[in-house]
Amino acid sequence: MPKLGLEMDSGTLNAWTVSEGDAIAEGDVIAEIESEKTTAEIDAREEGVLRRVFVEEGDVTDPGAPLGIVAAPDADIDGLVAEVEGASAETPSEASSAAASESTARTADRESAAESSGTATTQVKATPRAKRRADELGIDLTTIDGTGPQGAIDESDVEAAAESETAEPPSDVKATPRAKRRAEELDVALHTVEGTGPQGAVTEGDVEAAAEATEAESKESEAAEMESEAKSAAEPDVPAGRVFATPSARRLARELGVDVETVGVAVEGPLTESDVRLAVEGTEYDEPETVPGTRDEERPLTGMRRTIADRLGQSDREAVHVTEHRSADAEELLAAAAAADEALAPDVSVTDVLLTALSAALDAHPEFNATFEDGVHQLHESHNICVAVDIDAGLIAPVIRDVDSLSLSELATRRREVTARALSGDYTMDDLTGGTMTVSNLGVLGVERFDPVINPPQIAILGVNAIKREVVPTDDDEVAVRKRISFSLSFDHRIVDGADAARFLGTLVEHVENPWPLVIAAGEK
Repeated sequence: MPKLGLEMDSGTLNAWTVSEGDAIAEGDVIAEIESEKTTAEIDAREEGVLRRVFVEEGDVTDPGAPLGIVAAPDADIDGLVAEVEGASAETPSEASSAAASESTARTADRESAAESSGTATTQVKATPRAKRRADELGIDLTTIDGTGPQGAIDESDVEAAAESETAEPPSDVKATPRAKRRAEELDVALHTVEGTGPQGAVTEGDVEAAAEATEAESKESEAAEMESEAKSAAEPDVPAGRVFATPSARRLARELGVDVETVGVAVEGPLTESDVRLAVEGTEYDEPETVPGTRDEERPLTGMRRTIADRLGQSDREAVHVTEHRSADAEELLAAAAAADEALAPDVSVTDVLLTALSAALDAHPEFNATFEDGVHQLHESHNICVAVDIDAGLIAPVIRDVDSLSLSELATRRREVTARALSGDYTMDDLTGGTMTVSNLGVLGVERFDPVINPPQIAILGVNAIKREVVPTDDDEVAVRKRISFSLSFDHRIVDGADAARFLGTLVEHVENPWPLVIAAGEK
C-alpha cells in the first residue's frame, strides 16, 4: 500500500483491475486505492503474473502493507507468502524480493531492540486479516491460540476470543497524546473507551465523553439506591407474592412494557435488568410486514467520507462554534466583476472579486487568517484560502495559495485550475493542506442562510449565500429594488470574540459594496 501523503494513516483497496493469474506488463494499472483524502492508481513496476492477492477489494490496510505478489510464472514465492501470512517463521530465501528482505530486517531490528532493553519479543503468527480484526476488537493476539496452518491465528480465532471474552484488554490502545493525558487526569481506562478518531483512535473528546457517562451512571446508581432505601423504610412489610426488583430493572420493564410480576429470576435475589431483557428476548413477536420492492442500503464510511466525518466531528467537539450573519448591497460587486471579466484575459467571476475582498478583510483583521493547534493561535502571513468544492466522493476544500499577492487575472486562473483538479479527481495532497481560512459558497445552490462548520485547524470559515432582489429604503425616504448578498461567518469563540467577528464582517461588507479600488489595484499587479 503506497503512502499518498504524510498524513495518510491507512488506505482502502477499492478495486483490483486484474485477477490472480493474469499476465501484467510494466506500467499496467493493477489496482485502485483510496486514502483519507485522495484516490490513486497502482502501476505494475515490472512485468509478470499476479500470483497472489493478500488484500481484498474494500479492505483497509496500513501504508507499506503488502497487497499482492507480482512475479514470474515459475518463480518460487512460498517464502514471501509464508512471511506475509505469518504461517512460517522461516527466513525467506535469497530469491525473495527486496520487500521481503526489508520486512525480515525490520523484524530483526525490533527483536534486537527488545533484547537490548531487557524484554523478550514474542513473535505472533497471525494473518493480516486477523491482525486488523484484533485491532478493531481491541484483542491482544498474544492471548489467543491459533487454529490455522502451523498454529497461525486467523480472523475466526480473533472473533471467537472476543465472543468468549477470554482475551485481555489491549495493552497498547490507539489514542492521541491529548487523549492519554486527559485519561490520566480523569482516571479513565483507555481500553474501555470507544474511539471515534482516525482508525478508531481514542480522542480527547472520547475520553471526556466516557468520563461524563461514568459520572452520570454513578449519580443514577446513587439516586436509585437512595430511592430503594427510602421505599424499604416506608414499606417495611412486603406483601406476600410481591416481586423484588431493582429500581433500574423496574424502569427498564416500564420502558419495554414488561410486567415484572410475570418475570422469573435467574438466581435467588431481586429481579435485575438482565432478567427483564431475557424475558423480552424470549417473547414471540409477529414478523414485521415487509413492503415488496423496498430495500434498505448500508453505506459504510470509508476513505474520504470517513475522513470528512472525523474532521467535522473533531471540529464540532473541540471548537466553540458561533456564527454571525451580515448582508450587503451586491450591485457594485456584480458590476465590478462584469467589468473585470470584460477587461482581463481570463474569465473573472463574482467569486474572484469576493476572494479579493476577503483577502483585504484578512489584511485588516489578521487574527482570522490563522490556525489553532496545541494551544497556539498561529497567525499566518500568506492568505492561503480554501474554496469548498462538491465532488462525488464528498466535500473537499482545495487551497488557493498567496491570494494576497495574486493579481485578479492570476487569482481567476488559479481558482479555475484548483477547482478543475478537484472535479476531475486529479488533485494532490498538496492541494488540500496548508489552508488558513475557508470559503463555502452555497449561494450558487440557492441557499439563503446557513451555519458553515469550521475546517480544523483553521479558526474561521466564511459562508456565501444567494444573491437575491430585495426592497430596501433609499436615502431620500423612497424604496428601491436592489440585489443583495449575505454572508455567514463561523468562528471559534475560544480564539476570537463576537465583536471581532462583527468588525471583520463590517470590513468585508465595505469592500463588497465598494470593490472598485480593490479590483483596479488587483488588475494592475
